[in-house]
Amino acid sequence: MGLRERLRGFAARSPRPFVVSAADGTGDRLAVEAGLRARRWRPAVSPAETGVLVVCGHPGEALAEAIDVVWSAMPGPRARIRPDELDGIEPDGLESDGLESDGAPRGAASPSDDVGMADRADDRDGLRLDVLHVPLGPVLADWPAGLRLDLALQGDVVQSAEAVIVDAGGGSFWAGREAARRLDGAARFLRVAGWADAARRAAVLRDDVLDGRPVRDRFEALERTVRRSRLLRWMTRGVGNLAPDAVERHGVPAWCVGDVAGRLDGWLREIGAALDGGGTPGGHDRDEALVSVLPELVTGADLGQARLIVASLDPDLAAVTARA
Repeated sequence: MGLRERLRGFAARSPRPFVVSAADGTGDRLAVEAGLRARRWRPAVSPAETGVLVVCGHPGEALAEAIDVVWSAMPGPRARIRPDELDGIEPDGLESDGLESDGAPRGAASPSDDVGMADRADDRDGLRLDVLHVPLGPVLADWPAGLRLDLALQGDVVQSAEAVIVDAGGGSFWAGREAARRLDGAARFLRVAGWADAARRAAVLRDDVLDGRPVRDRFEALERTVRRSRLLRWMTRGVGNLAPDAVERHGVPAWCVGDVAGRLDGWLREIGAALDGGGTPGGHDRDEALVSVLPELVTGADLGQARLIVASLDPDLAAVTARA
């Protein structure tokens, strides 16, 4: 058997579904993540590396259109499934003809999936560089469901940004579950940072908290591991710094002040306090304000830093329409 055949066999035995969530799909997303862990399958970080798309919740029109664009660009054979259909994906099913496929060329993009032509503008050194206008989200791994950031980039540096809510609704899944919400945010943040093992541990703790299992000792072990990581501290220190006056200007909660490293530290403290019965972590999040402050925070950051900044705030757009 040649190398190509062995690689195809390995890929078929280990599907890597790409999971997309609507604003009201948090519960479904958590169930899918638990199912993937039970099967020892890793979620895909981009639709280009998978043939399985899992859609959680009920996307609104704008998000559904974005999902359709991603679906049209996925390689075939491919399957688009609901969370309750995960059991129907067999380890070797991706090599069969039974999965849905519309015969589109591998990697074909939708005609609406256009990237605009670049303009030119002065950068900080006085040079004339191309400015490319690109969206970040809404169909992105470990990304707030229903959020899109419209970026103007020079190189990989964000020159300006606009936050757009493309899907929201229903009320927050996390109402009264603040410790679990913060553990979920920590798991997504750690995956964005590239620390898969710590992210998995945080996700298991989140699910155990939701199920009423004791997690205090295991959380303390995870907290020590995260706090001792010099690499994570180096990646996040000084990134996405929010001045104290933003609390009044944007109405964001006080825990947002500081940089990404400080916000993660705050999450860990608040999770510990909640597990000890000391109240809810962070209080009222004001998710609309978290969205409104994002353009200011990501401007001047590179794309990798922008992902970390968004993950450090983790707005819940389902809560936005619940209050509206």
